[in-house]
Amino acid sequence: MANHVYTTINITGNKEVMDKLEEIKIKVEEHNNDNHTALINGFYDNVENTYAWYGDNVGAKWCYHDEFWVDIDGEVAEIMTTSAWYPPLEFVQHLYNICSSLDSECEIDGDYENEATTPIGGFVINKNGFNHEEYDDEVEYPHEENYENEEGEIDDNEYDNAMEEYYEKVSGIRSDMKSLAHHNLNDKLEGATTNS
Repeated sequence: MANHVYTTINITGNKEVMDKLEEIKIKVEEHNNDNHTALINGFYDNVENTYAWYGDNVGAKWCYHDEFWVDIDGEVAEIMTTSAWYPPLEFVQHLYNICSSLDSECEIDGDYENEATTPIGGFVINKNGFNHEEYDDEVEYPHEENYENEEGEIDDNEYDNAMEEYYEKVSGIRSDMKSLAHHNLNDKLEGATTNS
C-alpha cells in the first residue's frame, strides 16, 4: 500500500484566475462521485487512469483533493491533496500553466509531508521559474511503545505531548522548506541577473 503524501497548494492570482479556478472547482464537485479522479479530471482533458500517465502528468501514482476553495472576491485559492508516495509537483506545474495564461504575475507555492515522515518539502512556481526543496533528515515518529509506564501501560499524557511536539516540528519543517524554496528561487534569479 502506498504511503500518503499530504500537500497544500496555495494559488495567488487576479480575478480571472479565481474565476477559472471556481469554474474548475464546480466541475470537480459535479464529478466527485469518484473522489480519486475528480480533481485531476477537472484540470486535464486527456486523463488516462494509468500509473504512467499519472506519474508523467501529476507526479504521483494517484492524487485526490481533500479541500478545494476559491476566494472569488479575493486573489487566493487553496487545494489540499492526498497522493501516493510523492507530492503532485507535475500537477502544480500544470496548474501554474493554466493560471499564468490568465495572469503572468500569478504564483503558486505550498508544502507537503509524507505520513511516513519523509519526504517533507516545499515548492514555489512563478514567472521566475520553479523551485522545490526537500528536508534531508529523518524526523523520528513517537511510537506508543516508547511511552509505557512501569505497569506496561501507555502514559497517554507523555505520548500526547510527544505527538504534539512531532506535529509542531513537521509543520515547522514544511514552512521552512516553502520559505527556502522561495529564497533559493530568488537566489537563482539574482545569480542569473548578476551573470548576465
